[in-house]
Amino acid sequence: MNHQPPRTIAESRCLVVGAASGIGHATAGLLRASGAAVVGADLPSATWPAEPGSLAMDVTDQHSVAAGVVAATEDMGGLDAVVNCAGILGPVASAAATSVDDFERIVRINLTGAFIVSQAVLPAMAAAGYGRLLHISSTAGKEGVVNMPAYSASKAGILGLVKSLAKEFATFGVTVNALAPGNVVTPLFAEVPAAQQKEQAARIPMGRFGTPAEAAALIEFIISPAASYTTGFVFDLSGGRATY
Repeated sequence: MNHQPPRTIAESRCLVVGAASGIGHATAGLLRASGAAVVGADLPSATWPAEPGSLAMDVTDQHSVAAGVVAATEDMGGLDAVVNCAGILGPVASAAATSVDDFERIVRINLTGAFIVSQAVLPAMAAAGYGRLLHISSTAGKEGVVNMPAYSASKAGILGLVKSLAKEFATFGVTVNALAPGNVVTPLFAEVPAAQQKEQAARIPMGRFGTPAEAAALIEFIISPAASYTTGFVFDLSGGRATY
């Protein structure tokens, strides 16, 4: 396999997890348009995998993730960058109305899944002396969102996970970062009740919601060879709502 570090995003070999829709879908499309080799992964369904360069993956299953990473690496002849967009919102409900089962399911997918993906890709990146890993967090992980206790907790956990991993792999040519979108118009955001969407919109200085294309453009930079001296950072994508 070719382990020569890429010089541009066009030379990068990228795995996008959660590529069937939303930010993951937009990211995979932009990376391909930029010339990168891309494998998209998502839960198997009636419509996925349904395109060349795609595979089935369940981030809660270590064997599924490990097999997917091996398949993607073999398909592209290496693996330089991984973008993990896998996640669910879960029930929008008060803490009292959120069952322990729902809480644990959301954390298992959003946070434990991020750890499983990290564990599957970081050792090989370190051995190659180059790698980019990006996890999707959320503004909810920074400030907490009412009636989303499990989602907020899981996304906050990603921030701690990223900062820990970034320090562990900082001397190996590997960066680990997070993107914290605010309100981006995706199928996930469509699950938020209209009244809550309106309340959140009022808190955005730019006065509008973000788009998957805007998220993809920022992600492309973060996982590029050019972003070589930023690790353990949480990039904001909230229209000015949370600039810290």
